[in-house]
Amino acid sequence: MSALDGLHILSLRASPTLPASEQSAKSNPFALTQKQDILLTRFEDLGATCHNYPVLKIEAAGVDDEQVKQQVMGFSNYDKAIVVSQHAAHLAGWWLDRYWPMLPVGIDYFAVGPTSAQPLLDQGVSVVVPESGYSSEALLALPALNAVQGEKIIIFRGGRGRNLLEQTLRSRGAIVDYCELYRRVVDLQNSQTIGELIQVNPPLVLIYSGQVLDALLAVAPETCLAKLKTLPIIVPGERVANLVRNRGFNSVHIAASALAQDMEHRVLDWYTRVR
Repeated sequence: MSALDGLHILSLRASPTLPASEQSAKSNPFALTQKQDILLTRFEDLGATCHNYPVLKIEAAGVDDEQVKQQVMGFSNYDKAIVVSQHAAHLAGWWLDRYWPMLPVGIDYFAVGPTSAQPLLDQGVSVVVPESGYSSEALLALPALNAVQGEKIIIFRGGRGRNLLEQTLRSRGAIVDYCELYRRVVDLQNSQTIGELIQVNPPLVLIYSGQVLDALLAVAPETCLAKLKTLPIIVPGERVANLVRNRGFNSVHIAASALAQDMEHRVLDWYTRVR
């Protein structure tokens, strides 16, 4: 018997996205391609039945977005660049490659965690990440982001989110700009499917952020909400756990981080105890 036999797992986040290549950009410049979720593949190898029903969709800034274009063209004016998500890193890499075939020297790159850093690392960019924690708080604890008086910092991100990075860096004397590369929009297309899954094969649910939580509660059919809040939820840290508990969920389990191995370890630990 495999370690996760009999377990249904519901993943809600959109798969990592990439802008289309220049060649295919003529008709649809930001046609997005999906990469397989490594964590779900691992769960399936361990015997689980995985359901990937995104409740958010990523809408990337178009190639004619003047604000993004001007910020990227002025990239050499910055001292530091931060990417806050894998989506932001993919899209930042695409934009920078478009306008800077050779990146300007003297800019330090930072990412919240290894997953966020990987797209830039794949392009040969050296990226600093926290040793553990993989959060905005851990990033802000790095010595290189404490002595930033008078420095210009650009944060690549997507739409609304936490403003902790900006507020803290400004309080330390930095000049901070956001570069909004995409936005997240609630995706209702899986509403009925998610409702049926909750009723027929109640799953363990992976919730990575407050935005995913809000979207799930908006997408799930109202008739399923009471049962949804009894399901086991795996989250990547205490901050998200508190958000989930405050919305009425009563079986919340915290992984060490959002890294695939930490989420896998927490799921295995939980299922070993309850099966």
